[in-house]
Amino acid sequence: MGVFSSRDSYARFLQGTFRHRAPVESELLAVPATLGLSLSRNLIPDLKKDLADLALPVPAATPFHLSNDMASVLGAAYVLEGSALGARVLVKGLDALGFGPEFGARYLSAQASSLDSWRALLVELDRLDRQEWEAAARSARAVFTHAIQAFTSKEFATA
Repeated sequence: MGVFSSRDSYARFLQGTFRHRAPVESELLAVPATLGLSLSRNLIPDLKKDLADLALPVPAATPFHLSNDMASVLGAAYVLEGSALGARVLVKGLDALGFGPEFGARYLSAQASSLDSWRALLVELDRLDRQEWEAAARSARAVFTHAIQAFTSKEFATA
């Protein structure tokens, strides 16, 4: 991604992010308590506020289904929580566009504010055996594919 060159490029990022993150985060937040995990942060409310700040409609989300086994959940969480590392870079350039943690950049600011969820996820991933690692990797690839589709679909291109 890099630094956003304009308000329009940032707006497209927010729209694509919502189309991707909303259904995946929703699936992670619905993980049964029996798995004993709480790895995903609820960042969609901040993302919706950022869209509103830029006078953008909430886009239709691209459906996503997640298996409720531990490895699949960890693989999906790996992608969402790993994006916090990139958020730390992206958020730095937003002040030049007039956005910050109180207006327009709540989502990235919240995501970049802490790596605690990332660290907790790494601990859980270290506990997986080889077969579980393969399932986690399949899940992570599915989430990455979902992200690519959310940012490149025809509906998004015309938005």
